[in-house]
Amino acid sequence: MTKQHWIKIGYGAGIGVGIIIVTAFVFSQIIFPVFLGRPKDVEVPNVVGSGYLQAKRTLGESKLHVVIRDSVYSEDIAIDCVVDQKPAAGEMVKHDGTVYLIVSRGSKHVTIPNVIGMDYHQAYLTLRGSGLRTVISDSLYSETYPANSVMRITPHFGTKILKESRVRLQLSRGARPAPDSSNVYQGSWF
Repeated sequence: MTKQHWIKIGYGAGIGVGIIIVTAFVFSQIIFPVFLGRPKDVEVPNVVGSGYLQAKRTLGESKLHVVIRDSVYSEDIAIDCVVDQKPAAGEMVKHDGTVYLIVSRGSKHVTIPNVIGMDYHQAYLTLRGSGLRTVISDSLYSETYPANSVMRITPHFGTKILKESRVRLQLSRGARPAPDSSNVYQGSWF
């Protein structure tokens, strides 16, 4: 077979595939909808204020797709709840259309939990779980607190601060060790 023969076969295959694609498009977009009827437009339900999973379920029941467009901090709307939607509630969209959501990240601020008396590891996990970072600022002997437990926290617990802020911890070294009697001078130098 010559090169020209293969070129003719390639053109024929390309034209055949093109005809199949055009035919499928015409049937799916023109002929079937005319005979079977087009799906009606769908009214977009209101999901603002509801949780993301509930909003996704509600929109799915209306045969609409969900895309999270953005997430924002909100002092008024709880974390993972819908702040805004596009298209707005009540608008008509095509069947299988898409609704874009803006979801709340929750408050920018967090209240510092009380970790005084906790073991450092437990305090670290508690503060990290609240969206805060920790820094050990000092460690001192204490008769009251066991070794490696939190004695003081700055800023003070109960204070509202921005998420990801640093909280300074002062840890206990435990009780002051008794002086070693073998190193104590007990006699004269001469």
